[in-house]
Amino acid sequence: MYLNFNALPALIALVVLVTVFAAICRQQTQERVNLWLTGWALILLRSVVEFAQSRVDWVAQMERAIGLSAAVLAGVAFVVSVAPQATTWRRQLAISLVLGVPALAYANAMQWGVSANAFYYAVVMLALIAALLLLWVWHQEITPYVVCIGLSLVVLAGLVSWNISSGHLDYGVHVFLAGLSFFAAGLYWYHFRRPSAGVLSTVFGFVAWGLTFLAGMLLGTHASPLHVESETWNIPKYLVALGMIVTLLEDQIHATEHLAYHDELTGLPNRRLLHDRLTQALARAERTGCKVAVLLLDIDDFKEINDTFGHRIGDAALQQVVARLSSRMRASDTLARTGGDEFTIVSEIATAEGAQSLASAMESALVQPLSVEGKLMRTGVSAGYALYPDDGADPTELCAAADKAMYVSKRGADSP
Repeated sequence: MYLNFNALPALIALVVLVTVFAAICRQQTQERVNLWLTGWALILLRSVVEFAQSRVDWVAQMERAIGLSAAVLAGVAFVVSVAPQATTWRRQLAISLVLGVPALAYANAMQWGVSANAFYYAVVMLALIAALLLLWVWHQEITPYVVCIGLSLVVLAGLVSWNISSGHLDYGVHVFLAGLSFFAAGLYWYHFRRPSAGVLSTVFGFVAWGLTFLAGMLLGTHASPLHVESETWNIPKYLVALGMIVTLLEDQIHATEHLAYHDELTGLPNRRLLHDRLTQALARAERTGCKVAVLLLDIDDFKEINDTFGHRIGDAALQQVVARLSSRMRASDTLARTGGDEFTIVSEIATAEGAQSLASAMESALVQPLSVEGKLMRTGVSAGYALYPDDGADPTELCAAADKAMYVSKRGADSP
């Protein structure tokens, strides 16, 4: 065995990257991050094989087969991590099998000297048919996404078949690895759909990574005297890894900003965002002369639900309450959670009758009992409202007036 020290810098960099992703995985619950870690661990395995090489022919051949298989599986992991259909582990497994099994069969057969072109044609055709069938079963309709993926699969199969017919079986592997990188680039953009630094870096890195496979194939074909330093080929890998890490940081920042203005359980605006929405509504009302209704809602007997069934059931029931209330509002209205079982609505209306109609709609939303895990529970809504400019000129006065009206309504409902 001898050590290829030219591969040492890449090996060290990949060890650092895998360590970083492993640390991130301990703090992330997203399956996507685990797939990224799997992909980078496989790339690290390939780098280890390239660094420590055996002088025994059959062992060296096995090492090359392991390295090639690791590269294929890493590409599959990256594609599955951002595939929009991979929403469950079964679907992830299905995509992995459809992409990975044919690619591994092709790559290992080529590595171990299988020369029958019929075998390779059969592998390519079976892979294409399986991928197109899976695409159709999951979508059942012709959409731009389905067309793009379908055409890309056909083009990829055609290019691999062309290399088979040309007698360049190894170039077929290059084409497939390039195709995986291009698929990962396109699906990464399709998944995140934002022109941020992390997303753009990752997409560009995957495209450049795919081009390195094609460039290596072309340089070998034309016996180019051009010498490219080994680390140059690794730059796209580092760009992809950096982009993934930055993407995760961007997601974390976005989540933190979202929690600053929204309730964590229901996703509704909190008091901070409600105040901003109400202030904007009052400013528009002052310009246009319309009215603004502020409704305060209190969920009746909700404490008993928590005491009887526990907070887990109570949280699920509260989410059902939010869904019902939201279904009886306009998209332009704001529903905010302002307490444990208290909600506030801001609605721009033309007349006072509009506020009364909205309050009645909220009260009727919980006439039917809630059902959580087979358990039925009855509750209701006590609603009170205040109007701008009739009952107050600023958010504080309006909320106080609505709170007073709500308690009047609640006492009336509790009276025999």
